[in-house]
Amino acid sequence: MTQNPLSKYFRQPILYIKLPSEGRWYPTGNVEIPVTGEVPIYAMTAKDEITMKTPDALLNGASTVNLIESCCPAIKNAWKMPIVDLDALLISIRIASYSKEMEFTTVCPHCSTKNEHAIDLTVMLDRLHIADWETPAVLNNLTIKLRPQTFEEFNKNNLLNYEQQRIMQVVSDETLDENTKVVKFNEMFNKIVDLGISQVSKSIESITLEDGTIVDNSVFIAEFLTNCDRSIWDGLKKRMDKMSEDSSLSVTTTCENTECAKEFKSPFLFEQSRFFV
Repeated sequence: MTQNPLSKYFRQPILYIKLPSEGRWYPTGNVEIPVTGEVPIYAMTAKDEITMKTPDALLNGASTVNLIESCCPAIKNAWKMPIVDLDALLISIRIASYSKEMEFTTVCPHCSTKNEHAIDLTVMLDRLHIADWETPAVLNNLTIKLRPQTFEEFNKNNLLNYEQQRIMQVVSDETLDENTKVVKFNEMFNKIVDLGISQVSKSIESITLEDGTIVDNSVFIAEFLTNCDRSIWDGLKKRMDKMSEDSSLSVTTTCENTECAKEFKSPFLFEQSRFFV
């Protein structure tokens, strides 16, 4: 027997979605967009579900990559996927694997009451949009063209967060003398600065000078960010923070505490260890 008689029972696409990126920023051949413009989304397998509950795989990003490649085979290498597609894919996979409804917990900022809600993920999916990556930033007569990071680049933020946590541990470590603390703090602080500059440089596609010269060498761009005027760095950070804010999702709800009953917004954050349950 050459064909598995059970093959007709293999999983089939549950829904089709348009990627927010519309296929932009992917390396050549790394995504297949059908003529309809919508990619198929499959439900998770048992292996996918187990992987998403493995802490080490979640931390290094491997579980997310494996999940996306399994449930959205149109994407060939999820490490190289632009980060603007991540939320849409995770929400779609959650809908395909479980249902469109998901329990969501918020804490009222007015009275600290914990509120439990059932939210419709299809509504969240429809509300997704990406920031304006086409309009360049113009700072000190330099035209800076930005691009979304790949998932691989974005995932390295975990290293940055880890180093920040280590600094806090060193500062609060009472077993270390002050001189040792200062040395260790400086070492880790410099590493955090270097990582931060590296992360911003990866969001720059090119810089055009006043005379029309285009610089797209990543080494040159990183060196420029290390030595540029503070106003350029601040302008870049402000622009990128605003883009991140514009594309973020939030849930508007009313506090269930009858003595409060105030309306508030809460960011819709993905805790992947709890999102796929």
